[in-house]
Amino acid sequence: MKTSIVASAALVGSVAASAHAGFHFKRHDHDNVCTVYTTVYVYPSEIPAPVANSTVYVIPSAIEPSTSLPAYTPETSTETSTEVYYAPTSTEEAYVPTSTAEVYVPTSSAEAYVPKSSSKVEVYVPASSSKVEIYSAPAYSAPAYGGGVSVSAYEAKPSHSASYGSSSSSSSSGSTGSYAATGRIVTKGGKWAITYTPYTSEGECKSASEVQGDIAKIAEMGFTTIRSYSTDCGVFENVVPTASEHGLKVIYGIFLEGGGSGGKGPGSSYANDQLQEIIDNAPKDSVALLLVGNEAIFNGYTTAEELAVYIDEVREKLQGAGFPKEIAVSTTEPVDIWESYGAALCDHIDLFAAQVHPFFTSKVSASEAGSFAKEQLEQAAAVCPEAAAKGKYITEIGWPSAGEANGNAIPGVSEQKEAIESILKEVGEEACIFSFQNDLWKAPGAFSVEQSFGCSDVLLS
Repeated sequence: MKTSIVASAALVGSVAASAHAGFHFKRHDHDNVCTVYTTVYVYPSEIPAPVANSTVYVIPSAIEPSTSLPAYTPETSTETSTEVYYAPTSTEEAYVPTSTAEVYVPTSSAEAYVPKSSSKVEVYVPASSSKVEIYSAPAYSAPAYGGGVSVSAYEAKPSHSASYGSSSSSSSSGSTGSYAATGRIVTKGGKWAITYTPYTSEGECKSASEVQGDIAKIAEMGFTTIRSYSTDCGVFENVVPTASEHGLKVIYGIFLEGGGSGGKGPGSSYANDQLQEIIDNAPKDSVALLLVGNEAIFNGYTTAEELAVYIDEVREKLQGAGFPKEIAVSTTEPVDIWESYGAALCDHIDLFAAQVHPFFTSKVSASEAGSFAKEQLEQAAAVCPEAAAKGKYITEIGWPSAGEANGNAIPGVSEQKEAIESILKEVGEEACIFSFQNDLWKAPGAFSVEQSFGCSDVLLS
């Protein structure tokens, strides 16, 4: 994932900051060798130092000025493009900042912005500068293909008006959009999906009986859908048949790595073999949706443009094999990646899917995880409004039960339970919980939490 900080122009408040980095290891062949995915997120404990030349102008939102508080214009000038004025009150004389306080005003609005709730235009100007300076993302270096590991900074970007934990809703807003009407998205009791990987603590493939026991627990917890990241380790031999027995749908995945069509990226035989396995083996009525890649852009495995072309190719092949046209084909990335690169994907995805991990934003406590997730989903979905109108979902979200604290984000069993309850309350019908079990085969990762996202125990307690 990545790094950035947002400052509000109208009123600069607190900014949630964190960092998140991930990489995957995957071994795959077709001789019954288990494929293992590993995702490791790395979060620096401190906000990174500013990058040189990182000055950013903060542009006030275009809000109609108060009719009772007209903007003050000095007699010597009729332009407001380089100065910001405080509207006078009945008892105060208007204040005009010095000419060096330059704040850019959009061309679409020639009047100084006056919030309806205030008699002043409040724009923060550092004492040492005439411009608003914020931290920018550190340079990202894509990993070398062929087994290279990438570690990149990540930071969740709350909207200017975010107030975590302040939501007044008492239940999930429910699935929205036309895709929910297809019957592919099924919810029950405010729950939708949970991630499931059929690996043992050592990273080997689970036996058929172990998978059967796991899927039975998932059904008992009330979930209607499981998310699979790929087609390896007995997905079609054990996972899908058992899911069908319990009436669960499956979010199928085509895992992508680097190297383009000649390696393990979009259009490669590695990717196409997974698609063919889905075409050959997936019961058509079991498909909730198909995700092409998991944080593939974030990890430097592909570009948005290359991925967009392959998503269209996957859809064409799937429908050409007789799968219903209603089945959504999309991809999933962290919020920042959608905001930075997602525009190139908007016309190629059938619905919107994002990854949100509240723990890695240090200002977010367990009780605030749900409201944070709700805000982040809306913020990311705004990148592709047409796709989001069909459906918008979080395809990974959870909280660790053990590890080290990240500011207000405290890991622990009781905290995990509180966070999951908060998530289910706010976005349960749009969220895929991460994950069914602890992944002890992973490296501990940042804050030593990567092995501890399994939440079946707290959900069954």
